[in-house]
Amino acid sequence: MSSDGQSFEQLLQAARNLKLRGENKKAIDAYRVALQVNPESIEALNEMGLTHIHIGEQMEAILVFDAAIAAKPDDPSPHANKVQAYLTIGSFQEALAAADVGLLVAPESADLHANKARALESLLRIKDAIDAFNESLKYDSDNPETWKALALCLDAQAKWDEVARAYRIAGSLHEKRGERADAESCFKFAEMAENSKDDEMA
Repeated sequence: MSSDGQSFEQLLQAARNLKLRGENKKAIDAYRVALQVNPESIEALNEMGLTHIHIGEQMEAILVFDAAIAAKPDDPSPHANKVQAYLTIGSFQEALAAADVGLLVAPESADLHANKARALESLLRIKDAIDAFNESLKYDSDNPETWKALALCLDAQAKWDEVARAYRIAGSLHEKRGERADAESCFKFAEMAENSKDDEMA
């Protein structure tokens, strides 16, 4: 229990409530209070770091994710979030390095492989990015965002059959979730890829 009688869970929920209301600075202060009770809570550290990212405080976020990594080095989530923080400020080489460090301890993390792929894509290493996205899909093939990101890289290499396949899979996954507009968009892009192939063959 904290000094004012509130449990860690209550303090964490208070921080989340502030975040939901868009009071991000107050939410960060509330996360700090909760972390005084449980300083190694990966949940609280990750949420606090993501709040920092949301308001453009990426370097503060990275420090928070570093604390989470120190508390639980084999948890992939703070590693993936640290990569995301670097990606949002365009530090792609640092993002790639952070992803590689995370994958040493969590080699089966779909999120880390996907974030590594995004760093590679931003560095214009498209073939390597495709490989990393495919590695991510080995561990989580139900994420339509990964399939769409893969499709964009394949598009850059004019691999129209593979582009169409990736978009159709993403569309089907959106459909299963009831996300009809997203599904229709994916199916439209798949059709465009198929048309591009036909144009090349004409």
